[in-house]
Amino acid sequence: MFKKILIANRGEIAIRIIRACQQLKIATVAVYSTADRQALFVQLADEAVCIGPASAKNSYLNREAILMAGINTNADAIHPGYGFLSEDELFAQMCEECGMTWIGPQASLIHDFSDKTNSRKIAKKLGLPIIPGTGMITSEPQLYDQANKLGYPVLLKASHGGGGKGIRMASSAKDLFVKYETVKEEAGSSFLDGSIYLERDFEAARHIEVQVLGMPEKLLILGDRDCSLQKHRQKVIEESNASILTQAERQHLYKLVHQLLDGANYQSLGTVEFLFVQHQFYFLEMNTRLQVEHGITEETSGVDIVQAQIKVAAHESFELPNLNFQGHAIECRLNAENDMTAHLFETGKLTEFTMPTGIRVDTGLQSGDVLTPFYDRLLAKIIVHGTDRTMTVKKMQDALAQIKVSGIGTNLKQLKQIISSEQFIKDHYYIHSVGKMMEESTHESFA
Repeated sequence: MFKKILIANRGEIAIRIIRACQQLKIATVAVYSTADRQALFVQLADEAVCIGPASAKNSYLNREAILMAGINTNADAIHPGYGFLSEDELFAQMCEECGMTWIGPQASLIHDFSDKTNSRKIAKKLGLPIIPGTGMITSEPQLYDQANKLGYPVLLKASHGGGGKGIRMASSAKDLFVKYETVKEEAGSSFLDGSIYLERDFEAARHIEVQVLGMPEKLLILGDRDCSLQKHRQKVIEESNASILTQAERQHLYKLVHQLLDGANYQSLGTVEFLFVQHQFYFLEMNTRLQVEHGITEETSGVDIVQAQIKVAAHESFELPNLNFQGHAIECRLNAENDMTAHLFETGKLTEFTMPTGIRVDTGLQSGDVLTPFYDRLLAKIIVHGTDRTMTVKKMQDALAQIKVSGIGTNLKQLKQIISSEQFIKDHYYIHSVGKMMEESTHESFA
């Protein structure tokens, strides 16, 4: 087993990895920017190294600074978490070249799957249905030509995107180029790659994903999730397992995952994502990393998948519990947000930060912390687990009622509206339903 792991990330996911390492008796190294000097994850790690100024480009995306921190602290492995460099093929290779184990899949498989346009080609070759779309867009004439062939509305997507970043919808040729420039810029700053492709946009679709754990001798499926509730293409609420699927549909879904990965010798955590439209699955993408919403899979599978990921990377043999999926789990992402302006991001000091008790809350913040504008807007992940969906929805309603945050704006009111909406309670929602749920709740409150 590893003796020391450097965590190339920040915030709540850094803390989640630190806790997994503590349970495995592994020492941890946190790397941090000057903006995160007082952050909780820095305090909880056994060692901490400053790797640069506040901007992510000069700190959490600075490969050389992170690797130097690992060398100087004698770390024998690097865990990238999610976002930042977690799907960076070059960084994975550099870790290995510097004598540190990359806690993730092989660099060649990151190359194959983390590039969305490339993964679509692989899926299509292996016989998976894919969403109508294009290859990489390299010119303005090609942009308009391909959009016209697909038919509007279309999605412009970053080839190396993730976490909802680098995605915009264009409903007509009029705003296509503006969105194109915006996505290129966002992709370049967030993922160091401005490659773009187009995809058909479905209205009545559910976003279903499958959690896998690749081991040397087998590929395990640890369940599925419904991540359809999104705002601005970023997930807001997730459920596990996807309750809308019949047993036959779930078996077909898992068969598609095996069809994609059985010949790849994939070793680590991964998530295969699909759109589910009129009882048909369309391959969307694969994420070659730990997911933000991994907690709900842990709740329903009984597997600590972060520990499992570390053990696979260390070539440790271990026995997983019998995968007898129990109950239902829901996660709400509490985000910094300001409803009074057009800005999605809210910054300031958390003068009060009270989270619900008796349930799982993953957060990297505490009262008195100052939220800066440099990184993501996630404040906390509220996770509940119950024997069935009805009970779990009620537990989430009770949990959200306990939350108190002051000093900055949040999306708490919106989460309460969605969770209490008729569409959510009846499980009748799609990827564009968040706005409709909030409107429905507002109308009811004035009835």
